[in-house]
Amino acid sequence: MTSPNDPPNDFPNDLTGHGPSSFDEWLQAFKEQLAFFTGLKLTDGGAPRWQLADVLPVLPFVGAAVGLAAGLVFAIVHGIGGPGWLAAALAVGASALITRALHEDGLADTADGLGPHGLDTPRRLEIMRDSRNGTFGVLTLAISALIKVGCLAELGGSTGFAVLIAAHALSRAVLAYPLLAFSPVRDNGLGVLAGKPGDTDVWLCVGIGAAIAFVLLLGHGFFVSILAPLAVMATTWFAAGWIAGKIGGYTGDTLGAIEQKAEIVFLVVVALFIAR
Repeated sequence: MTSPNDPPNDFPNDLTGHGPSSFDEWLQAFKEQLAFFTGLKLTDGGAPRWQLADVLPVLPFVGAAVGLAAGLVFAIVHGIGGPGWLAAALAVGASALITRALHEDGLADTADGLGPHGLDTPRRLEIMRDSRNGTFGVLTLAISALIKVGCLAELGGSTGFAVLIAAHALSRAVLAYPLLAFSPVRDNGLGVLAGKPGDTDVWLCVGIGAAIAFVLLLGHGFFVSILAPLAVMATTWFAAGWIAGKIGGYTGDTLGAIEQKAEIVFLVVVALFIAR
């Protein structure tokens, strides 16, 4: 399994640090990030023009696109009479396939590195960079998939469609927070290549993700449309701080783990407060 910390060979070392300045440039930035996070060939295949930190507001839209694809799978299976658990399993599988399990890989590596007790930071980082999955990683992936399927299986077709878009949009948006609050642990890898964002872009990114989630959930009640985004943001703050306390910052793997945590928290809150 390829670690999300391994940068592409043509990743530039001289990105300008200046974000897009026109609609066409923002569209290009969206295509670049969608290509990276999903593997879809939407660009000419060259090196990205901007660091992630310079184009953070596109992140919730990248997530929404992934959620849209997974949501369509969920709604179609429901629409042809498939059982809820099957629609949920296929939707979860579709999102992993579309993203090349990028964030799931980070979750597994983070669990392997941070799960054991009594390890020093260099050893934890060494384990996280090992492409082989250990007991903690495998168990975490299994539990994660079960929770997602269990939560989605309780939802109707149209509800699950909207929830998947919201969950993926917000879970990508909150990745902006650890980039601002902490520093990359290593001097190479995707963690450091993401760059250092400014406050305004970070809160704009998180705000867009929260707004998308709020609007999509509002038809199911004001309380849950507020609670789910707040729960995701609060647990992201806690998780990012806990991880930084363990290893001194963040890596590409831990960013993937935070995304998965956010997605799971969102789905759990929705499953608890939205009925069919």
